[in-house]
Amino acid sequence: MSRNGVDAAIRLAYRHRRKVMLVASRGQVDCAELGGGYVERWSTGEFTRYVRERDPRGLVVVCRDHGGPWQHPDEVASPNGKADVMRRTLVSLRADIRAGMDLIHLDTSREGPRAADFDVALTRLVDIYAECQDYARSLSRQVSFEVGLERQGGDADDPEQFQDKLAGIVDALAAASLSPPTFVVGQTGTHVVGTENRGLLAREPEAVGKVVAQLARTCWRHGLALKAHNADYLPDRAITSLLRSGTDAVNIAPEFGVAESRALLALLDELGLDRERERFLALAFESGAWRKWFDQEASDLERAVAAGHYVFSTGEFRDIKDRAERACQPRGLTVDDVLAQALDRRMERYAGIVWPVG
Repeated sequence: MSRNGVDAAIRLAYRHRRKVMLVASRGQVDCAELGGGYVERWSTGEFTRYVRERDPRGLVVVCRDHGGPWQHPDEVASPNGKADVMRRTLVSLRADIRAGMDLIHLDTSREGPRAADFDVALTRLVDIYAECQDYARSLSRQVSFEVGLERQGGDADDPEQFQDKLAGIVDALAAASLSPPTFVVGQTGTHVVGTENRGLLAREPEAVGKVVAQLARTCWRHGLALKAHNADYLPDRAITSLLRSGTDAVNIAPEFGVAESRALLALLDELGLDRERERFLALAFESGAWRKWFDQEASDLERAVAAGHYVFSTGEFRDIKDRAERACQPRGLTVDDVLAQALDRRMERYAGIVWPVG
């Protein structure tokens, strides 16, 4: 979600000597030809180099999240049609492979702003998978894949329907002589709205856990692993339920961006920088990035906090941060030190659940 977030994830891996996946969406990081992303304005190559230079033991798995058509914000309302969206998709994915990404999530669940029909999504998945695998082989690159054909909702998948769809995916990939994916994205009752998780898992973790266990067993029968998306803001027992039910990996991101924004606001309050605080909130609100996360009424403050991390790389934000930096100097602090501590604390909560000591 930010340079500080990337650094915190690397620190987490090295504190615990465990593998951590850094998963970048196309909006966050994309190739230079498509304009990069909102995180540090990094291109794909710049992002992967930044991580590799700080990861001498290879503990960080660099991943693409939602690599596919209509997955970049500029493509949702593209005036240039389907052919151009597919061209952009392959440009982005080839850049991922050249940059050395370890895992690529191929997501063909969209058709413009709507959900794609399953059969259409599956056909596109096979075509794009083949393009990626052939391109990786031409460069002698080793790339793993993650697949998922549905947009995320708040309920868990029906186990029988999940089994049928997964069989269809596996059979279609095998018929095209493609290697099986590593991860399959399932609907595990997780759904982020605003700065909360409103999915069924948060309310009924034990009941949903029984369903998720069936999904996990279906994946294992095919030699695949189940991944949950949108696991932000879940209570401890919900995360524990996912893991005990056989979920092999979870994606968490906006929660950390929000934690960083809240830590910044608290610091600005502490420093008495009221004007800078209001400028940051206004900048975040005016970005409109909060629209992705809210489907009902919320205060302007809530919206701004949810969108704060989207503006960290703007010139306006850097001016605000520079003023805060100067105010921190007499205290022997830096802004990034304060934000890093907040991120470390938030990530350690998950480490304590996923990697319990003893």
